[in-house]
Amino acid sequence: IGDPLARRAEEILRQSAPYPGDDLTSEETFAKDRFLIYRISAVRHIIMDHGTHLKEELEIPSFLLRNPAFFVGDWYANRLAEDCEVPKSMRRCMQRRKPMGDPIADRVEEILNRETRFPGEPIEDRFICHRTAYGDDIIYEILDQELNYVLRAEDHFLCNEKLNVAHWYAKHLLKGYKRLNTLMLSKELEWENHHLRSL
Repeated sequence: IGDPLARRAEEILRQSAPYPGDDLTSEETFAKDRFLIYRISAVRHIIMDHGTHLKEELEIPSFLLRNPAFFVGDWYANRLAEDCEVPKSMRRCMQRRKPMGDPIADRVEEILNRETRFPGEPIEDRFICHRTAYGDDIIYEILDQELNYVLRAEDHFLCNEKLNVAHWYAKHLLKGYKRLNTLMLSKELEWENHHLRSL
């Protein structure tokens, strides 16, 4: 699955350039590879910016990137504006107001919708993934519209960069089919026993 939080944040930061202190004549200011974001722990990410005047990388709490309403471009612009001593009244003019959205759900949908090795005919937008909250936990529900099958996973599980979502889904689908088959077989045998006794 990679790190969908980091990839979405990189995309938004690229689209929100230029930032306070940027050299508008430099190609790096608008370069596609200007930003690199990576996870350093379960709770922190690092923002590397090849086009900035800052000497150090910036740390950002991962929970901010998980928030669909978080404006990472505005947050980053404010951090740079502080360093450049831009007055707070001017900072409002720099706001882009582009939220993070839900990169985890989008990535899960993208991976599963491009798979073709599942039972039945593949349909466009077969899978829908959405975020739900159960108390303090954030759970993602993945709906297979073709099979009317729902699978749930915690957000921390889906943040595992090495997770093979398609394999994980196929494994759970197979388990579901086996449970259903066992249940149907036992009900069928129960019906036959009852039917034969009544004769």
